[in-house]
Amino acid sequence: MKKYELIAESLQRWIQEQLQQRGHQQWMDKGIKLPAVRVLAEQYQCSVSTAIRAYQWLEQRHLVYAVPQSGYYAVQNGVGAEDVDWKEPLDFASAAPDPRVFPYSDFRHCVDQAMENNQAELFLYGTEQGLPSLIHLLQRQFADYQVFAPAEQFFITSGVQQALAVLALMAFPNGKRRVLVELPSYHLMPSLLEGLNVPVTGVKRTLEGLDWESLERQFGEGDIKFFYVMPRFHNPLGTSMTLAEKKRLIKLAERYDVYLVEDDYLADLEENTKQDPLFSYDTVGRAIYLKSYSKILFPGLRIGVAVLPAASFGGHKKMLDIDTSVLSQAALEVYIRNGMFAHHGKVIRSRYAARMQKVHQQLAADPEFSPFANAPRPGGEHTVLPLADNMPLGVFLSRLEERGVIAGTTERYYPEGTQQDKMLRLNISNVPKQRIEEGMRIIREEIVKLQR
Repeated sequence: MKKYELIAESLQRWIQEQLQQRGHQQWMDKGIKLPAVRVLAEQYQCSVSTAIRAYQWLEQRHLVYAVPQSGYYAVQNGVGAEDVDWKEPLDFASAAPDPRVFPYSDFRHCVDQAMENNQAELFLYGTEQGLPSLIHLLQRQFADYQVFAPAEQFFITSGVQQALAVLALMAFPNGKRRVLVELPSYHLMPSLLEGLNVPVTGVKRTLEGLDWESLERQFGEGDIKFFYVMPRFHNPLGTSMTLAEKKRLIKLAERYDVYLVEDDYLADLEENTKQDPLFSYDTVGRAIYLKSYSKILFPGLRIGVAVLPAASFGGHKKMLDIDTSVLSQAALEVYIRNGMFAHHGKVIRSRYAARMQKVHQQLAADPEFSPFANAPRPGGEHTVLPLADNMPLGVFLSRLEERGVIAGTTERYYPEGTQQDKMLRLNISNVPKQRIEEGMRIIREEIVKLQR
């Protein structure tokens, strides 16, 4: 082992000791300050360049971070790394993963290793189901999500978007044709179904939950092939179904011979160990589970996973793209197998949870302000502020942008021509924790001005 790696490991042990001694509540905003580079060099009898390399090694793994003219600080589960100067606009609109905590060098190493280990496969088409070694690895990983299924039920797709297209096109055992979606729902789903000439209808979902009366009526009368639903961290509302609601939905699906396509795109952000997916409660084979890696890693990876009993899925998928990128699959396999995915997941969960907690604090601080009082307090990465029906959304968003705040509404999550609830959607994946208070203060001020 190289000298700088030995120093880095020694620093890791020291950080853990400090954490145990101080406890989580006694951390400063920036975390624990580490020795200056020259002090570290003297302490370990090495050159300054070796000390710098030790810090860079830790920084690449998001265990420490540098503050200009201040020094290096230990990261507290990935949260402290954002306490640096932030000069860019506050982007509450973007739902992309935080690029500042993605371990580029680590994943690049995984890509290189994947190319080396899978040279032969890169010159061949893969299997329609996916890379067998990755599927067996995912089978174990999905058990952590409380999704248990044999390997033959796993299909790796080119993103969840492809899985949705295949499910929309293929015949289901119930012989039905129409797809039911939530209103609002994933903004590309209605246009995808319309483009594929698949009949689509909707059922309203509000901050209080699904319109169960309408749902059961459509299940019973509407020729529904499957219901596309986001039980956890609904997009755009941010809310999650209760256990009772999940069990009720499964019973209705069984009673009326309808399948449930569960999009669990933010499963990796769940902190509540008792909050399991819809799939885990299904004992009658009605649920199809979809998992994305776009939110926890990056959208360009284009890896999605479908867990379903329908054998014809693979044939339909093969017609669309023959197979999913073997290189992406192999790189993801390396990233999961060596423990990097688990570590990165902890960093992202901790960072996002700290930001959402900050949002909750701001909402609770002004209980007399209606949009804050009526906003849900979810986990995950986003929530919504209910707005008055007469709020001029275009003017509102323009005023926010003039003050350095970028935000979006829920308009695009409703199919054109459907009744909409006016809401501001707030996503925290690209907003630093220490500036959330400022951003929400600006949002409140502009709402008040327009209400007057």
